[in-house]
Amino acid sequence: MILSRYLNREVFSSTLAILGVLFAIFISQRIVKYLAQAASGDISGTMVWQMVLLYSPVLMGFLLPLAFFLGCLLAFSRLYVDSEMAVLRSVGVSEKKLISLLLPISVIIALSGGAVSLWLAPVANETTYQIRDEHASKLELSMLEPGRFQIFQEGEGVVYADSSDNPSHLGNFFLAELPSEASPYTRIISAKSAQRYYDETMDKNFLQLNDGYVYELDANKNVRKITEFENYYARLEAERSIVSRRKISATPTMKLLETGDGASWAEFHWRLAVPLSVPFLLLLAVPLSRVKPREGKFAKMLPALMVYIGYIVLIVIFRKWVEAEKIPGWLGFIPIYLVMALFGFRLLHAHGRANNKNKVKKAKD
Repeated sequence: MILSRYLNREVFSSTLAILGVLFAIFISQRIVKYLAQAASGDISGTMVWQMVLLYSPVLMGFLLPLAFFLGCLLAFSRLYVDSEMAVLRSVGVSEKKLISLLLPISVIIALSGGAVSLWLAPVANETTYQIRDEHASKLELSMLEPGRFQIFQEGEGVVYADSSDNPSHLGNFFLAELPSEASPYTRIISAKSAQRYYDETMDKNFLQLNDGYVYELDANKNVRKITEFENYYARLEAERSIVSRRKISATPTMKLLETGDGASWAEFHWRLAVPLSVPFLLLLAVPLSRVKPREGKFAKMLPALMVYIGYIVLIVIFRKWVEAEKIPGWLGFIPIYLVMALFGFRLLHAHGRANNKNKVKKAKD
């Protein structure tokens, strides 16, 4: 029990430190990207930190298996360098026994990664799309250009306005709204001037039209009603003004299983790979971390990273095959997991034989 707590604490602290470093590197790159978008006016300054906050769980899910793999490598390499592994082997603790002792931390990492990749990351992606759509709707209002007809409200209307000396006002405003589910009549609104603004209290976009008329036309284009107004307020519903096309990364996991096409299966297995990778990476990390005391604890880091990169490349290839339905969707990445398991057990078996030979040799000496 004492040894198990010691090993789990070592791996956990190494994993946490590596995750922090990797997260800081990647999130800083994303912050730079968002700040550039804010500088060009694509997003607001407030949105920068909202986007960073929402991107964090997505990034965490991506980095967690790698951080755990490197954490195991560093922790066990240090044990080899400090000759602690030699002591453990002398009392009968094999590499297979070490893997079983690390099951508690691997289960915690796998469950955390699964919660992030299967639930939290899709929610964060969908929220990001909603924020971008809402911001785009606000931009739609502010981007009305005087002197030209423009499509408005996703094709439900056409708007025209002359320029004005006041930058926040438009002159000789014209708005035509086509029949919709809310109203079966065509409405034409004309006004001498219009003011555009965003009400932060109501979180709505408004156009205030001044001194004009509202013409309501029936299906035969006959005028059925004329209304004169001094001030008229037209509200632009941000929630339905612009709805961008979502990537499949924003789709809830259960909906992926209901859809069942190639793209949905590929995305499902991509998310499932985060928790399932943890036990297989542990199986590889323990034998790959084996170093001689004089080699240093980073001696096997490069070969181990090459193994991890090969694993990610296989994941990407199989994802494309599943998307293209070249292999069954239910099969997913199972062949990759089998290869990793065979490779890991092969390394453990080879190390076990080498340890036995050393014991026999020492006994003869």
